[in-house]
Formats: sequence, structure tokens, C-alpha cells
Amino acid sequence: MDNPYRGVFEQHVIDVAFLWIQRSVAVYQPHYSSEALAQLEQRINRHLTGLLLQPELAWEVCEEALAFEEGGEIFVAAMVAFTSGDREKIERAMRAGFANTGTFKGLVSALGWLPEEKRHLWVQKGLASNELDDNLLAIATCGIIAHDPGESLLRLLKRGERHPEHPLFTRCLRLIGELKRVDLVTAANKAATADNTDIRFWGIWSSILLGGHDYVLAMEAYILQTNPWQQKAIRLAFRVLPSDVADAWIDRLLHHPDQLRYGVKAIAANARPHLVQDLIATMKDKEQACVAGEAFSLLTGIDLKQQQLTRCPPQRDDERDDIDPDIEFEDAKLPWPDADKIAALWQQRAADFEDGHRYFLGQAINTAHLSDIVASGYQRQRHAAALELALLAPSCPLHNTRAISQEIL
Repeated sequence: MDNPYRGVFEQHVIDVAFLWIQRSVAVYQPHYSSEALAQLEQRINRHLTGLLLQPELAWEVCEEALAFEEGGEIFVAAMVAFTSGDREKIERAMRAGFANTGTFKGLVSALGWLPEEKRHLWVQKGLASNELDDNLLAIATCGIIAHDPGESLLRLLKRGERHPEHPLFTRCLRLIGELKRVDLVTAANKAATADNTDIRFWGIWSSILLGGHDYVLAMEAYILQTNPWQQKAIRLAFRVLPSDVADAWIDRLLHHPDQLRYGVKAIAANARPHLVQDLIATMKDKEQACVAGEAFSLLTGIDLKQQQLTRCPPQRDDERDDIDPDIEFEDAKLPWPDADKIAALWQQRAADFEDGHRYFLGQAINTAHLSDIVASGYQRQRHAAALELALLAPSCPLHNTRAISQEIL
């Protein structure tokens, strides 16, 4: 006989999976604050609490949902499995979590969501395991919870180096920079010259975060050509590039028809006021107007909506087939800037910004302001502020602005 509450539990699973996906998107959105994320997390927690009222029924429903091979379903199944402590359920959820990149994110997220004691137990098991996948899961979890695995990081880094086809090595390299493991700087520097483009990128990335700003010039190929690391490279490199090199690379990006958007993002990261005129000019490009407006606000601190510097969005052309859905989604919550109004305002305000200095939300970059933004800003502002802070102090770990705001269970 079917359990009369099965429908309720199915809805709990659907809601947790949906809300987890919503949160996964929200952490990158310009209009979400840490308080808004906490509200999402509380909603997820309430559904998880409901599932745990009947753990066996919850697992039965979750196991069926694993067939979708989606991150949200993996997250809820892994939460139920890890909370139960049942080895068979845990192994089933973990196998499903390695199906693809999305499911792996759900699995890592579940481990990061667990209470500290349970989480620590599984991280330690993963670090000590003889399985590369277990090692990867543990290292990835260390990344999202900012846990230093100690001597295990060097051991797994060496192990990953012997298996360069497995993502363990690059995830270890990334963690070196995130946690500011200066004792492993030699390993990062070595990886920065590797032939493999993925390994080389993360070697350069961590070397820069550890204070080796000279390595930034090695980012050129990752910045000026379309590749999977381009956006990450731009966000980091233009914060430490010498001014003349930054200007030259920005000019190349702005004058390449396929790289204009990345040129705007480079200006946002470089954050020097003499580049504002380029942003205003780009606001007249319908496809890049919103991201240029966002960059202007990040640099100047001028809120386009509050200052009535917006216009109505142009009418959408539904017949166009060349619209990039990723770009459309990224810009969906951004205001449409009125370039003429902004140009007039900038004529009045430009004198408030000193050439040669870098600015973030209207202030010359300083640790107190950045710390305030990390604590209370909107998500994209928090990401940028965290990077700035990490670059200002080689011993300051990179704050994970996408981490959950509280322990859940």
C-alpha cells in the first residue's frame, strides 16, 4: 500500500531541488544580498526538515529522482543519505554525484551544507582515501568551506600530478591560492609553466593570489582569446596589471567585435576613472549597454536607478536567432543605462576621481571599504571585493562569497 504522505515528500524533493538551483543562480546575480541568500537557505532547510520526518520514504523518493542526473536532485538525495548515516545510501548518492559537472556541484554542496561534525568526518575520509574521486570530493569541499586540509594538500597535489588527466591536480592547485598556502608557492609557480592549458591557468591564478603579481603577464593568452578561463582571468589579472599593459589589453578587447563585452569587464576590474568614457560609449551598444552600466556603477558607486539614469529597454526582437541566452540571462536584472544622462553627470563628477587611482563603488580601494562590501553588498559586488582583499594581502584567504550563510542541520 502506498504511503499516504508520498505526495508530500515528492513535493519536498521537487522544492528542495528547485530552490537549490535558484540559489546556485542567485549567488551570481547582481540583485541578491547575503540576507536574501539566507532566506533561500532557510526555505531549503524547512523542506529538508520535512523530509527527515520519515527518512526511509524520503530516500525512496530521492533515489528515484537521481535518474534525472541534475544537481538539485543530487543535492537533496545526498543530504538525506549523509544525514541517515547509511553507507549503502551514501555510496549510491556519491556514485550519482559523479555523473557530470552539474551533479558533482550538487554533491559538493551537500557536503558543505552538513553540520560541521558530520562534514569534517566525510572530508577526512575523502582526504585519506585511495580513490582519486574521493580525494577530489574532499578537496572541493575544503574549497567551499574554507577548510585547510593541512599536509594532505601537498600529498594529494603530488598524487594529482601523477594523474594529470584527473581534475584532482587542478583543484588542488586552485585551493593553494584560495587558502593562501604560501608553503606551496613553488608548486603553483611550477604549474604556471605547464604545457597543459588547464594546469597552467590554475598555476598562474594561484601564483598571483600568493603575491606573485609578475605572473599576471602570463595570463595574456587567457585574456585576449576566447577560452573557458577568460572571464576568471580578466577578473583577477586587471586588478594587478601594470597600467600601460592594462590599457593596451583593454584597447585590444574593446576593438575586437567578439571581445567587446570582455573589454567592458576588464574596465570594471581595472577600475581606473579615465576608462569611464569608454564605458559610456559602450552604453550606446544595445547588446553591451547593461554590462557597461554595471561596470560604471561598480567603479563610481553611482546607482543608476536611484539617480534616474536609466531608460526603458529597447523592444525585444523575437525573430533574432543570434541572441546569446547566457548573456541575456546575465544581464536580466541589470538596469538599462541612459548614456546621454550618464555622460552629463560624469562631466560634473569626474573631478571627484583622481587619475592613476583605482576605485570600487566610488571609493579609492581600501581594506575597510572592501570588508564592508564583502559583509553586506550584493553578490557581484561581494565577489569583486573579495578578490581585491585577497590581492591586497598575500596572507588573506580568498573569501568564498557563495558559501552558505549558516549551518543547517
